[in-house]
Amino acid sequence: MNYLKKWWLTLSFTAITIILTSFIIIPHFTTSKDALTGLAHDIMLNISAYTLDKSESYLRPAENAAELTRFLADSNIVNSEHSDDMLRYFVEQLTLYHQFTGIYYGNIKGEFFMVNRSNDKMKGGLLTKTIKIKNGEQTTKMTWTTPELKVLESKLVPLDRFDPRKRPWFIDALMNNDVIWTAPYIFFTTQKPGITTASPVYNTKGELQGVVGVDITIDKLSTFLSKLNIGKNGKAFIVDTSGNVVAFPDVTALKQTTGNNKIRLSKISELPDPLCRKSYNSLKIPPDQLPEKPVFTTFEHMGDRYNAVFTPFNNKHWPWIIGLYLPEDDYLGTIKDNYRLSLATGAFAILLSGFIGWIVARKINSAKEAAVAASHAKSQFLAVMSHEIRTPMNVILGTTDLLKESDPRDDQKKYIKLLENAGEGLLALINDILDMSKVEAGLLDLESIEFNPTKIMHQACSVFELTAAQKNIRMSCSIDGKLPERVIGDPVRVKQILLNLIGNAIKFTEAGGVYVKASCSHISEHKVELKFAIKDTGPGIPKKRQIAIFDHFTQADSSISREYQGTGLGLSISKKLCEMMNGDITLSSTMGIGSTFTFILVMDRVSAQPLAEDKDKACKDNELTSRKVLLIEDNHSNKLLFKHFLAGSPHVLECADNGEEGIQLYKDFQPDIIFMDIEMPIMDGFKATEEIRDWQRLLGTPKIPIIALSAHAIKGTADAAREAGCTGYLTKPVTKLQLLERIDREFRNNSKN
Repeated sequence: MNYLKKWWLTLSFTAITIILTSFIIIPHFTTSKDALTGLAHDIMLNISAYTLDKSESYLRPAENAAELTRFLADSNIVNSEHSDDMLRYFVEQLTLYHQFTGIYYGNIKGEFFMVNRSNDKMKGGLLTKTIKIKNGEQTTKMTWTTPELKVLESKLVPLDRFDPRKRPWFIDALMNNDVIWTAPYIFFTTQKPGITTASPVYNTKGELQGVVGVDITIDKLSTFLSKLNIGKNGKAFIVDTSGNVVAFPDVTALKQTTGNNKIRLSKISELPDPLCRKSYNSLKIPPDQLPEKPVFTTFEHMGDRYNAVFTPFNNKHWPWIIGLYLPEDDYLGTIKDNYRLSLATGAFAILLSGFIGWIVARKINSAKEAAVAASHAKSQFLAVMSHEIRTPMNVILGTTDLLKESDPRDDQKKYIKLLENAGEGLLALINDILDMSKVEAGLLDLESIEFNPTKIMHQACSVFELTAAQKNIRMSCSIDGKLPERVIGDPVRVKQILLNLIGNAIKFTEAGGVYVKASCSHISEHKVELKFAIKDTGPGIPKKRQIAIFDHFTQADSSISREYQGTGLGLSISKKLCEMMNGDITLSSTMGIGSTFTFILVMDRVSAQPLAEDKDKACKDNELTSRKVLLIEDNHSNKLLFKHFLAGSPHVLECADNGEEGIQLYKDFQPDIIFMDIEMPIMDGFKATEEIRDWQRLLGTPKIPIIALSAHAIKGTADAAREAGCTGYLTKPVTKLQLLERIDREFRNNSKN
């Protein structure tokens, strides 16, 4: 029996660990492709950035060449009458910059003076070519020398008919009248790819003398690309905006011979590598244009999928693009192998020990994703759980209200009061936790409506007048005459901050008083800065605790939470709310004297104030008008509460259990306002709202207010409700006051419009 029991436990443990393993592995497999592709893109982008950096570093001396041509054009070094000095200076510059292949000067008479690198007579040698014209006769001389200018050979070339004035660099420099850069081309002398920078030369009288130019070889870029390690089968290339190949790992593929035996750069379409051609075609940009930033593309070749990235050069002188392609299997192969090995290791570890295996499997997952998700998961959990608890709490408190109105006996009133106090205390605690979780998760949206800050101030102070009187302390509320009558903001959250701070001051003050003051610290054309100060004569807060007083779950003394009760979230929430309203909260406190909390809020000004009699008339009209209210809600307890909330009002309520029933009831009942639950069986609130709006558009009837109801603090729910056609959004639980105020507000706004 024990033997069977042992094997049963072993099999059960094995089954549990296998199930646990599958729950860990499956999410990895479902997300692995996107994660690995993103990693591959990062790798390709890094290689591309490295290639760009190396290429531009290699070409940086070309900037020196441009500066050199500008210097030569502005100095008297370039002078046909002193050609020997000029040629010696050219040799010095070639010695300084190994990327320079030649420096030359052509004047307007057709004379030409050049020093060029040449390996014809010796490796690392120089070739000097001069074309002089005297009395209409042209003399061309070519001299090969060592780098030290020792002559190796010199000869005349009588049949040479080279004319610098017909060369593109000469013509472009004259047309632009400034330093120019040529497109890449094959040098005639060296048969290597390169670029030329040239500048016109003027004498002191401003008369054109000629053009000086510098050739820069770029064949080393191809050498660099050939040594670049891009996986097993990847390749990089450089092209210009015209499709000319500037650099390619196979340098022999760069050159093409034309019909008249001239050599030019290859077009991308002429490369023998079909993958380069397909990758470039996948870029799909108009000719002579560069992408503004790196662009990723994909293409297929013989059934295999490839990824490519194209990165533009940063320097405007080189309108070139670095292209880089890589087959998916090439860059994912090793990663996939390592990935599978990690998963196998994790699964094996889980089979050996469920707890250890779980830890190993968790480590396989991305550390970054785990770190980012941890805070969000906590906030989401708190928000959802708080809502799930608040929904039955709303029923409890609502039922308590109904019991109070049922004419209970005196002894029953004590129990009802006890139940009410406990329920409100628990709901306040849950509200604090929910508010903080919504702030951290980015789910808290502020309203932007008109309100009277003076009225909010008086309401907040009046809440604590009785408590202050019972404690025999003074409660003072003063308001600056400059405080505007109306501002635009969130009155509920402003009142929440005041209640938190005044409540704390009353709670901790045993003698003296609490003094609340509201003022206006700054007014501009469109903004107003409200300043509130809450001063008490309590025990004060130690300096070492003042810095952390606004942190979560923090109080000045750990014993305070036991003596006065509370979570320590009120100040933290208040600070977050102030920051969301473009303000801040500060503390000034002295032990034994008291504390002052000051907070500033920035609100929008109301340009035009409606007349008081108009506002009173609108309010009276709304109070006297009976509204037909439709509640579409599947929760029976919530429907019961809504019925009792509206029982003493002039409004008429009808209820539907789901979206389909609600649509039919809307057509029959023709309500003035709808409260729509989001999550319902058969048809949810989003779909029901869309169909109601479609029906209104079809018949041409005006849109009525539809207020969405939800018990989940999930980011995007309010936006999704508005996209579906809802005019407003309420988070459950909804109190009687909130319900009546919302109905009143909707029709008060309509009367204004």
